[in-house]
Amino acid sequence: MKLVIYNLLILILIPVFIFRILFKSFSDSDYRKYFNNRFGYGLRSLEHKKRKIIWFHAVSLGEVIGSQLLINKLAEHFDIVITTSTPTGFRRAKEIFPEDIVINYAPWDFILFINRFLGFYKPDAILIFETEIWPSMISCAYSNSIPLYLVNGRLSHRSYKAYALLSWLLKDSLKKITYSFVQTSNHKERFLKLGIKESCIQEVGSVKFDISSINVNPVKNPPFILGASTHPGEEKKLLNAYLRLISKINLKLFICPRHIERADDIAKQATLMGLKTKLFSNKELNDFDVCIIDNVGFLPNFYASSLISFVGGSLVPRGGHNLIEPAALGSPIIIGPHTFNFEDIVRKFVNDDACIIVNSEDELFDAIELLAQNSNIANQYASRAKKVVEKNKGSTEVQASYIINQLGE
Repeated sequence: MKLVIYNLLILILIPVFIFRILFKSFSDSDYRKYFNNRFGYGLRSLEHKKRKIIWFHAVSLGEVIGSQLLINKLAEHFDIVITTSTPTGFRRAKEIFPEDIVINYAPWDFILFINRFLGFYKPDAILIFETEIWPSMISCAYSNSIPLYLVNGRLSHRSYKAYALLSWLLKDSLKKITYSFVQTSNHKERFLKLGIKESCIQEVGSVKFDISSINVNPVKNPPFILGASTHPGEEKKLLNAYLRLISKINLKLFICPRHIERADDIAKQATLMGLKTKLFSNKELNDFDVCIIDNVGFLPNFYASSLISFVGGSLVPRGGHNLIEPAALGSPIIIGPHTFNFEDIVRKFVNDDACIIVNSEDELFDAIELLAQNSNIANQYASRAKKVVEKNKGSTEVQASYIINQLGE
């Protein structure tokens, strides 16, 4: 009965979902592409290699990037169908995975759409990455005897409180998950409180610590500060700090907004502040102070080249973004105080004095000035951050090996 009520709610909300997609398509037309995937139609056929099939769901850009090594490891043994929910995730998946890995937009979590998807691919297992708990998907998998695994699971305190309000529905769903791999003891405790069986959950760390194995092409530019995955309100703070800094030190500023459709607006903002500004896609303009990165997929290259990296979503209450990537690639890291989406990972860096936390624009300026003027201090922060990554590696191998052993080949 609970699942029936849930599906009725989803059915009622489908017009809202459609309107939301159409609204978002004004800023990113790719939201309209493959729209019928959302209903379980228009799916790309899988060229069968007579291997078992895994449906791997990674909701957006961060999850697609974070799951890359795990998917590549599994692809050595299985055929993979990846679903994502956002155009940025979809585009990045197309860029980093080979042609024989199928990529679709995920169907909305309505039982008919999910069963249509399952009927098309007939997967031998479903893997959901991090925090994607969808009752219809889980129930359909259980009804069809398809094992479903939560991999690299995480549940922030804020997310836990939201899910707890739906515990009447989620408790039954969570009990149907075959096995769960979670990143930390705090995440494990929260999942247990929501209803996952203790015999079906294991703390294994984060696969994102294994990212140092990914090759990058460092960007050839004069020394620069990087503002990575920034959100509205953070760019102005960065630009103000940069204006104060360039009277003392000759550096460039590169800003990579979390949503690249904002690139033009940020460029205008910087220009109005008197800064010579260019978009990264404009290859002809070389005389600039500030460069706004308006392409997806280049961030690791900039991390590997930056003098300093500010990781955004943290000076405004968005929960922060992954700081393992800049750490693994040798960039000294500055973050704001709002890191609830990565609380346990951030704690590892803070405990080892491997990043600088700032609470205001003035503190951001002070931190940038300190690292820019003292290369020894900057190198020490970068070295300590790399050590945090190194000592937490190995989760990919643990999770992939378990799945491979459970499914066979």
